[in-house]
Amino acid sequence: MIKRNILLSPVLILLCFVWLCCDKTGKPAVEDPIVETPPTPEEPPEPEEPEPLTASDIIFMNSFEDGNLNVWDDWDKNPAPENTLLQDPGPFNTPNNHVMRLWVKPGRGGADVVKVLPSPHDKVYARWYAKWEEGFDFTAKNHGGGLHAGDRNLMGVAGRRPDGADMARIGFEYDARNAKAFLYAYYRGMDMDCADPNGSCWGDHLPCFLSANYCKDPALREKPGKPTPKLEAGKWYCIELLMDMGTPTPTQEGADGVVSFWIDGVEYGPFENLWLRTVPSLKIRNFDASLFHHGEHGDAGVVYDNIVIAKKRIGMNKVVGE
Repeated sequence: MIKRNILLSPVLILLCFVWLCCDKTGKPAVEDPIVETPPTPEEPPEPEEPEPLTASDIIFMNSFEDGNLNVWDDWDKNPAPENTLLQDPGPFNTPNNHVMRLWVKPGRGGADVVKVLPSPHDKVYARWYAKWEEGFDFTAKNHGGGLHAGDRNLMGVAGRRPDGADMARIGFEYDARNAKAFLYAYYRGMDMDCADPNGSCWGDHLPCFLSANYCKDPALREKPGKPTPKLEAGKWYCIELLMDMGTPTPTQEGADGVVSFWIDGVEYGPFENLWLRTVPSLKIRNFDASLFHHGEHGDAGVVYDNIVIAKKRIGMNKVVGE
């Protein structure tokens, strides 16, 4: 289980009343208008399938056929009913297949599994299949899981800009106003929702489909003709993330970090030249599959299968050992 903390600063304290009035929940402080990118009239982009992985490319994998969650590193030991293994055909329609279900109790809270990777890395891909159950409440404000650089104790920290030596993270989630998928990112160069650029910040949206008040860099908007999809309940999605920490730099100048993501084999990035770190010791050390709700929400959960963490692009197909 991730411990979600908000580190207070003098600026945060002074702005506390404002945040309470605006229901600040890790999203823009105002209901900023969504700027939709219209799709092109052409055929939708074809999925891109990479070369198959070898065993040496794989950092970690779990398809939930062990009968338990012992390979995960959670302090709470993943209790039911928040974490359960279910028999389900899964994304490949496999007989006697098992999946993991994440379910959140009524009110604010979350469910997750956390993996501390066996070794730290500068560049990591993470792929999994996810299905939001029938009746899932996409209007409920949420956070999702993904890749994390830095110590696992900082995985739940929010509300401040990382200093470049402590942490960086990207999580896959949806906008509660229209179910559009995006990455929610904390990193040294973040600046979309910062009351104080040197301290109090909330995560960047990648791609950014908010107004110019938040989307200051056109390169971080949706790619022309390729808006991110709106998630639907009851169907399996193949989700893949890339996090490349890039060259450590003392300032934004020369930064070359990259993050990207694929849904069903179609890329909705990359987002390049990001300032992710200032020191070479900040590396990717953790992954989590997660569902977190800020308040009231529906009773449906999310099911996961075929999680793979690797050094190279993974793609939609099964990999060696699955």
